[in-house]
Amino acid sequence: MKLPWTARVVERTLLVSLPDEYRVLSWAPLGGGLSTARTLLNHQVRTDDTPAETPAVFLQQLAHRLGAVSPVVGLMTGVLMERLVRTAVQRHSLTLECFATVGLSNALSVGDSATYEEAPGTINLIVVLNQALTDAALVEAVAVATEAKTRALCEAQVKSTVSNALATGTGTDCVAIACPRGTPAYQYCGKHTLLGEVLGQSVYAAVVEGVRRATATSALQ
Repeated sequence: MKLPWTARVVERTLLVSLPDEYRVLSWAPLGGGLSTARTLLNHQVRTDDTPAETPAVFLQQLAHRLGAVSPVVGLMTGVLMERLVRTAVQRHSLTLECFATVGLSNALSVGDSATYEEAPGTINLIVVLNQALTDAALVEAVAVATEAKTRALCEAQVKSTVSNALATGTGTDCVAIACPRGTPAYQYCGKHTLLGEVLGQSVYAAVVEGVRRATATSALQ
C-alpha cells in the first residue's frame, strides 16, 4: 500500500513526516488543540532520563535536533518503541494509518479517584488520514478512536490499577488525529459512516496487538 506520508523511528522517537501541512486535533504536550503539523512525533522517555524542561520545550528541542519539519505535534510515552504497532487500511479513496504505543502500568477506569502518582505506562494513538475532515468530524474521530481503545481494553479484561473496575484507558493517554487541509470529504465520523468504521477497526486492531505485546513482557509499561 502506497501511503502519502512516511514514518521512521530515530533515537526512541517515532517521526511521521506529512507531505503537506495537515490539520491535527489532539491534546499533545507540544502543539495540542486544533493545530497544524508537518511532523507528528511520539518520543519514548526513560525513567532515568526524565527531562528537566517542560514537555513542550523538551519536545520542541528534540524535534529541532532530529531535523523534524515544523510545525510539529509531539507526544511522550514510557513505552519502548520496539512495541510500536502500525495498522494501515485502504478502502476506496480513503487511506488511514494508526500508530499505537500501548502501556498498561498506569491503567485506570474513568471516574477512578484522582491520584498524582503517575506511572510511565500510557496509550498514545496517532491516526493519519488522506481525506480532509470538518472540525466536527475531527472531534468525532477522537471519540471513535477512544471507544475503540476502550473496547480493546475491556475485552482483554485489563483492570484499573487503583480500583477493581475494568480499565478504560490510562491516566496519561493521548490521541492525535491528522488530516489534509482543503474541502472536507467527510462531514462526520460516526459509527454509521465508512470513515468511522475504518477508523474504529484500525485503532481497535492496533490496541489489541499493543495489549498483547504489553502483557507478553514482564513489565507492563
